[in-house]
Amino acid sequence: MSNANGEAIAALDFLTNEWLAFGNRLPEFIAAADREERCPLLPLMAANLVLSMHSAEGHHAARQYLARARALARDGADANDRERAWLAATEAWVDGDTNRSLDRLDHLTIHWPRDLLAGKLGQLHAFNRGDARALLRFGERLFDSGRDNRFVHAMYAFGLVENHRLDEAEGIAQYALTLARDDPWAHHVIAHCFEARGRLVEGEAFLAAMSDTWERCNSFMYTHNWWHLALFLIDLERADEALALYDRRVWGVWKEFCEDQINAVSLLARLELRGLDVGDRWSDLASYLKPRLHEHYSPFLDLQYLYGLARAGERSAVTEMLASLEERAETAKPFEREAWGDCAVPMAHGLAAHAVGNHAEAASLLGRAMPHVQSIGGSIAQRALFGAIHLDALMRSGWNDAAIALLQADERERPTVPWTKRSLGALYRRVGRTERATLAELEAGQLAAKYRTWSPG
Repeated sequence: MSNANGEAIAALDFLTNEWLAFGNRLPEFIAAADREERCPLLPLMAANLVLSMHSAEGHHAARQYLARARALARDGADANDRERAWLAATEAWVDGDTNRSLDRLDHLTIHWPRDLLAGKLGQLHAFNRGDARALLRFGERLFDSGRDNRFVHAMYAFGLVENHRLDEAEGIAQYALTLARDDPWAHHVIAHCFEARGRLVEGEAFLAAMSDTWERCNSFMYTHNWWHLALFLIDLERADEALALYDRRVWGVWKEFCEDQINAVSLLARLELRGLDVGDRWSDLASYLKPRLHEHYSPFLDLQYLYGLARAGERSAVTEMLASLEERAETAKPFEREAWGDCAVPMAHGLAAHAVGNHAEAASLLGRAMPHVQSIGGSIAQRALFGAIHLDALMRSGWNDAAIALLQADERERPTVPWTKRSLGALYRRVGRTERATLAELEAGQLAAKYRTWSPG
């Protein structure tokens, strides 16, 4: 760190621990960065922290912090090599070029593999692009060079989860808990492992046992781990309890924060897909989504904002956001064209159609988007929402064969979910009735043809 006194070093150590622990004291670092007058790395880290909020306010603040960092570093002249790499990564993110930012963070972790914040932000960019290989690559680097640090185990394990290496991921995350029982990211990784295998009772019990440690977490980690617990409750056919968690734990901690908003959208949608009436909760949520119509920091976020607005009946807002999404897709950089053009635009129109009951249209549009869904970012478990809405559209519009294929695949992966078995049974009966009716119609037609050719002579 250039021009760093003991206070600046302590502030950066505090940030590293608080960020990786998903603590709720991050504003204390922002205050330290605001006071800093010599060390460029503090305002640089503040810029990245507020950028991770994915909001207009965060991007505006990031530009100010970046300008301060440049001034303190005299545009890099007074910075060391690592700080210049951080400058380049931050400048790229501020400019919206996350591809270049990811490349600079790759460079950082190759040369300074114990820079945990570089690894964390590299994983964040990879996550936002659905790049599972990069997510794992950053985790491997941190793990290979710093497994004496308690945080790197869960970071590595999450990369393994997103690459379907569940046994390894669970083992490493469980080991992380022997180092620190209160590691919420390790809890989160284990929740993903249990959810992916349909270990529902075990998953609900595990998260409930760990939930006492989440009170010190920031709103994202607090609401998101409770969201994971709610998913287990839904699959265990305890939807009323999941809705109670929505009211008490998932929605209302920081309603202005994007991550809290998408946790809420996703949970309400999943509850409705299982037949639960969520009342007027969409209306409250929509009032916080309306300011985001033109942000477009992430297609993964945008699509959930749009669905929340559509379920709340905000038709004019949905129309405006659809047009804005199409404009965003037209200006997409080469590395993001699949995410915005091939996935986000048809997905958005499909979600809007599903929200108002146009299921055949939704099935067609969502079917176009689903082969590209990984490119929009998010985790496998989070993206499953779009698959669930697509499946619902298929079932409601009578696309039986396609729906059965999806349900059979889920049954193979998660054979413990009662709803999947019931849905398969209902579709098999529907197909059977259709086949019997078709056969009866065919036989009746053949009999009629015989009588038309028969003459009494």
